Amino acid sequence: MKSFSLWGAMICIGMLMACSTPPSEPDRRHEADVVMITDKGEVFIKLFDETPKHKENFLKLTREGFYDGLNFHRVMRGFIVQTGDPRTREGSTDTLDDAGYKLAPEINEKFVHTEGMVGAARYPDQMNPNWESSSSQFYIVTGKPITDATLDTMEQNYDYIRQARMYQEYQQLVKEGKYKESFNNYLADQGFTYFGYSDEQRQAYRGKKGAPHLDFMYTLFGEVVQGMDVISKIEYAPTDQYNRPVTPIRIQRMMLAEDYFKQAEK
Repeated sequence: MKSFSLWGAMICIGMLMACSTPPSEPDRRHEADVVMITDKGEVFIKLFDETPKHKENFLKLTREGFYDGLNFHRVMRGFIVQTGDPRTREGSTDTLDDAGYKLAPEINEKFVHTEGMVGAARYPDQMNPNWESSSSQFYIVTGKPITDATLDTMEQNYDYIRQARMYQEYQQLVKEGKYKESFNNYLADQGFTYFGYSDEQRQAYRGKKGAPHLDFMYTLFGEVVQGMDVISKIEYAPTDQYNRPVTPIRIQRMMLAEDYFKQAEK
């Protein structure tokens, strides 16, 4: 009787251990449009059809080999990892920090800055009032845990930023004699409404990390569908006072996904 109980207990423990093993993540590699091969491993990136100019530009630079040999030059734990500056290539004589042109923003409120999202870097508002994107520099969000309270604060901040931008426009119109009413009237005339995250946007953040303070001000044009473990290795690499990895981390090669899979089959 005792031996039977012991055997039964062992079976139960075995079943419990099997059930407690977390399921493996689904393989989403074949959703990717490009594959970024880094010193830390491979990252599979899907590009969004909703941002066609950014998508085609990224594919163009990939075909040209623009990203091959570039370093991750900005790594901030709990925020982002960033690359795409041609000056970081070993032996580079480049003086420009991108491919030599800018892209008009394609900000889509469908996308928010959850972990794994890929966005276009840009200069700050003071230098770049139209929020134009860098043609080559991009970041991947790693982020911090986000709560509904975090998003409530972001809503207030976002309204403040929007009103500040509109106040600059208002002051210019008043200076030129083109508007004589109050700023509140100007807001009303422009159809200003207070921002609130939709249920879908809030749901996107639930249980995830992110960087919502960047929402709706930077163009998100893709997402990592496989390889966030590689991004995590880059994120936690030791960095210097300028947020650059102490030991350079390089993009060995950026490939079109179709070429990557064809090569893998050989």
